[in-house]
Amino acid sequence: MPHVSSKKLDPKFLEKLFAKLLTILGQSERKGNLSEVANGLLTSTEKIMLAKRLAIILMLTSNTPHERVAAVLGVSPTTVTKIFLGIEIGKYDAILKISKKEKLDLEKLIWNIMTVGGIMPPKIGRKYWTKDLKWRA
Repeated sequence: MPHVSSKKLDPKFLEKLFAKLLTILGQSERKGNLSEVANGLLTSTEKIMLAKRLAIILMLTSNTPHERVAAVLGVSPTTVTKIFLGIEIGKYDAILKISKKEKLDLEKLIWNIMTVGGIMPPKIGRKYWTKDLKWRA
């Protein structure tokens, strides 16, 4: 978990700062250099944390069992449960709407997560194996 300073910012200032961050991210996305801006702003730890959070959301919405999500992504069951509860109350509706709008291939993404990009066979799941006992890529 990234370190957050114990020194608190004024809530109004923090809100304005966050709005500026969103503006910069939106403009960089339109100009085609969002990746460059994100790489400049985020540490590798922060990128991993955000990517895992997104993966948890997508895996849970495709009915992957909580235990499997935790094992595949190397996160705690508590983290998975917290995000699941967020999904239940609609906290991630905007993310889910975008993922559906962009027509992300969730099955392929989840398969890549579960098999480390196709390098490893999945740990469990009959639907991932062919009749001749070879795992599906």
